[in-house]
Amino acid sequence: MADEIRISSNARRVLAAFDGLPKRIQEGIKAGLIRGLLLVEDRVRRRTKVKSRRGAAGLMGRLTSKVMVEGSGRLSIDGLIGFRKTRGFPYELAQEYGAKAKAGKAMAIPVTPQARRTSSPREFPGELVIPGSRWLAGATKGYSGRTVGVLGEPTARGLLRVHYVLVKSIPPRLRFGETVRASGKLISREALRGMKSAT
Repeated sequence: MADEIRISSNARRVLAAFDGLPKRIQEGIKAGLIRGLLLVEDRVRRRTKVKSRRGAAGLMGRLTSKVMVEGSGRLSIDGLIGFRKTRGFPYELAQEYGAKAKAGKAMAIPVTPQARRTSSPREFPGELVIPGSRWLAGATKGYSGRTVGVLGEPTARGLLRVHYVLVKSIPPRLRFGETVRASGKLISREALRGMKSAT
């Protein structure tokens, strides 16, 4: 386990002795760690201030964990938690640590499924325009104070379909690291419970 996650001394001793334990106990510990990390995933989803989108492409849909047993002479067990990679802007880093646009620039936040499928407005398949200020009120709901404009696609009726909101900054609000680091006791408990259930 990563040093940042402070697991209990009992669990640390069990994991350090993993190599010499019987196979069934190793499987129990592995199942316990998997269960513990799934519970941590749930904590991350509940404690974040990021608005979750449905589906696998959304930030919370890409949250994942796994437990690996590796052996090269000696066996070791590792638990990992993080986000599956996608191409384009590392959205989870901006949500975790915050982000600011360069002077005179803005960041484009995709707000439609079509926009989310592209890695940037430059790759958007249609023509995008920055409209006048009258479009801002309805299109930027939830981004007030940080919004400087929108990018949209003109429609045949002379209307505008907004695909991106332009912002100067994104506040840190994911709380991923904080939540994971605070979950050491939970992970320890599940690893020890897995060992006990196998004995």
